Amino acid sequence: MKNLYESSDKFDKNAIESLGISELVLQENAARAVAQIIRQNLKPHSKILALCGKGNNASDAIAALRMLSGEYRCGLVLLEDNINQNAKIQLNIAKNVGVEILNLDLISDFNEFDCLVDGIFGSGFRGEMIPKIANIINLANAANCLKIAVDIPSGISQNAQVSKQVFKADFTICMGVLKLGLYSDKAKDFTGEISLANLGIDESKFSYGDCDYLLLLEDLELPSREVQNVNKGDFGHAFIACGDMGGAAKIAARAALKMGAGRVSIVNLTQNSINIDPQIMLKSSFDNADVVGFGMGLGGASLDFDKLKGLRCVVDADAFYKPWIRDFAMSKMVVLTPHPKEFSSLLMMCDMGEFDIDEIQNNRFELARKFSLKFPSTLVLKGANPIIAKDGRLYIASSGSSKLAVGGSGDALVGIIVAYLANGFTPLKAAINGVLAHQKSAQIYKGNSYSFTPNDIIEGLKWL
Repeated sequence: MKNLYESSDKFDKNAIESLGISELVLQENAARAVAQIIRQNLKPHSKILALCGKGNNASDAIAALRMLSGEYRCGLVLLEDNINQNAKIQLNIAKNVGVEILNLDLISDFNEFDCLVDGIFGSGFRGEMIPKIANIINLANAANCLKIAVDIPSGISQNAQVSKQVFKADFTICMGVLKLGLYSDKAKDFTGEISLANLGIDESKFSYGDCDYLLLLEDLELPSREVQNVNKGDFGHAFIACGDMGGAAKIAARAALKMGAGRVSIVNLTQNSINIDPQIMLKSSFDNADVVGFGMGLGGASLDFDKLKGLRCVVDADAFYKPWIRDFAMSKMVVLTPHPKEFSSLLMMCDMGEFDIDEIQNNRFELARKFSLKFPSTLVLKGANPIIAKDGRLYIASSGSSKLAVGGSGDALVGIIVAYLANGFTPLKAAINGVLAHQKSAQIYKGNSYSFTPNDIIEGLKWL
C-alpha cells in the first residue's frame, strides 16, 4: 500500500519551518523529477514547451526547463501576469541559461513541440477554468506529443473534482506525496502513469498523520492451503442466493469455489428450475451457512432477510433498493458492493440524502467516507477505481481496466469476496483482497479487452 493525501501543503510548510529545508531545495528536487522523466522519454535536442500559471507548480516546470536547457530546446509560455515570487526567481534564472519566453499568440500549433509540460494549476485548481485556459488545454490535448503534468493535471482539484477540460497527461509527477484526487474515476483517463517525486527527504519524514491508501497488486494475499491436515469444512461453506436472474448466482457461486471456498451451495428463492455445476450444491435454506452472498439477480424474488441477520454476508445489486438494507449496513460482518446507481439508492435508504449518479461520481471519496463513518459495514463502491471504505478510511484500487466493464463482472466479485470471508478473512481484508484478485485476473488475461467475460475472471483466479 502507498499513502494518499488530499494535499501536500502542510507537509511543504512543515519541511520549511520545522525541518529547515528551504523552499528552493524542495523545488529543485521537484524540477529534477520532471527533467528525469523527459530525459527518459525524449531524445536530446527535442523541443519542449511549458505552459505556466502563477503558482509553485509553474516554478517547478520553469526550473525543469532550466535544467534541460542546452540539452533540449526549451521554451515556456506565461499564462498569468502575477506569478509568485518563486516563479519569478526561477524565471530569471531560466532566461539567463537560454530558456525562451514565447508569445502564445505566435504559436500556431502545439504539434511543433515534442513535449508539453503542464504547470498551469496543479493542486490549486478550483471550480471551472476561464475560456482562455480551457481552449489552451483543448489544443494541448489535441497535440501529438509527450505530455507531462506537474503534481496534478490542470482541471483536477485536490478533492477530486474534475473540470470539463482537463490536461490529458502521459505522465503525472506527484510532488512529495501521492494525491488522492488523482485516483477518482473521472481522473483515470487523464493522469497517465503516476509517479512520486522525492523532494530531498524520505516520505516517512516528509508526511505524517492520517491518510488513505492506494492498493497495489503486490498487496494481494491469497487464501492459504499450507496446512495439510485439513478438510473442506476448514475453508467454509458459502451460500449464494439465487433470484429471478439465475445466471448471476451461478457466476458468483463458481467464483467462490474457484477462489477457495471449501463448499459452495446455491439457495433457489424462486420456482424457476436452475442448472448448476455438479461441484456446487443446491439447498432449500441458509441453514449451516458460514457466509452468504445475495442481491445479484434478486429481482422480485422473496428473501427472508431476518434469517440472514448476524451472518457474514456480501450484499449486492437489487438488495440496495430494499428498505431492510439499512439493517445490513449496520452490521460489521457485512460487505456491501454497490455500483454508483445502487449506492445512490443505498444512501437514500440509509437517510443520508438523495444524490444522482453524477453527484455520486463527483463526490465518490467524500460520500464513501461519510457512509463508512456512520455505518460499521465495509463498503466497496465499484467503479473504474473501486473504493473500499471502513471507519472513515479509504482504500483505492486503481489496477482495474475497462475489461471488467462487462455484465456479470460484479457477480464474480461477490463470489470472490464470499470465498475470502469463508476462509476466515475479516470483512475489510476480504473486500481489499477480493477487489485486488478481481483486478489482477483481468490484468493477466491475454485476449483482446473487448472479448473478456466473467468466465475469464473466474478462470484467471487460478493463476494469481
